[in-house]
Amino acid sequence: MSHRRAFLKLLGLSGAYAAVSNVGLSRALAAEADQTPIQRLILIGHCHGWPYESWKMRPNGLGDDTPWQVDLNSLPLEAFSQALAPLYPHRHRMLALDGLSLATAELGMDGNRHDTGWIQSWTGNWADFSHTESLATSASLDQIVAAHIARSDRLPSLEISIDDVRESGRPIAYAPSGLRLPVQNAPDLVWQRLFGPSLNPNPLVQRQRGVLDFAQAEYAALSPKLGTLQRNKLDSHFALLHSLRDRLEGMATLSCETFPEPPAKDLPTYEQRFDAFSELIGAAFSCDITRVVSLSLGEMPTTDFGWDHYTDDVHKGLAHDIYNNADKHQAMTDYLIKHAGQVARLVTTLESLPDGQGGSLMDSTLIVWGSELADGWHGYRHYNPVILGGSWHFQTGRYIHWPHQTPIQMLVPASVNPMGYSQFSGLPHQHLLVSTAQAMGLSIDQVGIEHVQGQRGDRVECTGPLPDLT
Repeated sequence: MSHRRAFLKLLGLSGAYAAVSNVGLSRALAAEADQTPIQRLILIGHCHGWPYESWKMRPNGLGDDTPWQVDLNSLPLEAFSQALAPLYPHRHRMLALDGLSLATAELGMDGNRHDTGWIQSWTGNWADFSHTESLATSASLDQIVAAHIARSDRLPSLEISIDDVRESGRPIAYAPSGLRLPVQNAPDLVWQRLFGPSLNPNPLVQRQRGVLDFAQAEYAALSPKLGTLQRNKLDSHFALLHSLRDRLEGMATLSCETFPEPPAKDLPTYEQRFDAFSELIGAAFSCDITRVVSLSLGEMPTTDFGWDHYTDDVHKGLAHDIYNNADKHQAMTDYLIKHAGQVARLVTTLESLPDGQGGSLMDSTLIVWGSELADGWHGYRHYNPVILGGSWHFQTGRYIHWPHQTPIQMLVPASVNPMGYSQFSGLPHQHLLVSTAQAMGLSIDQVGIEHVQGQRGDRVECTGPLPDLT
């Protein structure tokens, strides 16, 4: 029996849905006070962007200068680009977005283009380089959504990074304070965080809950004697403590019909770690331990995508030179193809698990796959995220193209423009963040920057969702 089949069997899911015995899960889901369907979000970030020529699709000779869209379900596999072909089995769930830029990142270049990009890509806001560590200036999208949909007695979000020897996964999750949230890069430790409190209860947890209760009682006695400012500060503090107490209780008394076995320690390959994390995400969603996950993809070894004969360094050995070396462009295409195949496997895993609402976990999950750059050359111009799922809000199964008409100049290689800049950018990516937040039930029209001024003085709005997605 394969590792994947063993995992599904442990969750009581041998067969597509026929042998589902996850009564505990269904009961837990039905216990939700408002009975609204549970929806889940995964943000995926990979290194070095997209080789645009290998990613883009131009079926039927469609061009660059007008908006258009194509029904992916009507296209044969041969019509898909190299980079998107691994997602062909999931095309009905997919929105391929061609026409965005990290445009505001081009205007906020106080530091490293990688750091600027990975902060802006998921917060939509300016980076703060005035400290030793680069900080955000507002919360990232995953934390904004988690604050809206998380259960008070479970993990509000789960931050995972697949690291490798040369580069760790890109930062995705930032607290409202701007601090980068800690991530876990070992599948066995993620399993412990998810299932350890209930399967191997910590004897100190009861005492910890008792200490929190005692502190709450002491504060209740003291509160009437405090001034308004001091009371407000302590109210905020004890609200956090109350949330912590609920979480300790909820994680320690977690009820799930079956639990997956813990992954082996120190899984040796990138592929093994990716699949282990995918299965843990499925298990976490199945047991409703969390509803928001950020999955950061570190650098794959070149052996994994067939270029170890050329170099062992993806970043400086390949990504930087995609515009002046055809071999390196193809290498980064193969790199992206590999990631697309991994994302496809994650979708397949979630399709194999019931959501307790009559469908699969994938039916109630929205995946947004992005990057910290538009390309390995450190450009921000062609930013090409892919949406998978979210059909309760989006009209999926489409490739959508918008022409670059936003009046922000973007740094480009000399092969594109000898002057070094394009005259226009794509739509600011903040619109994607707003679209995602609205799909997850938030009534907001802004994530991050409200508007910017282009280099020629034009005002560019960054509020509102992307057009044509719903």
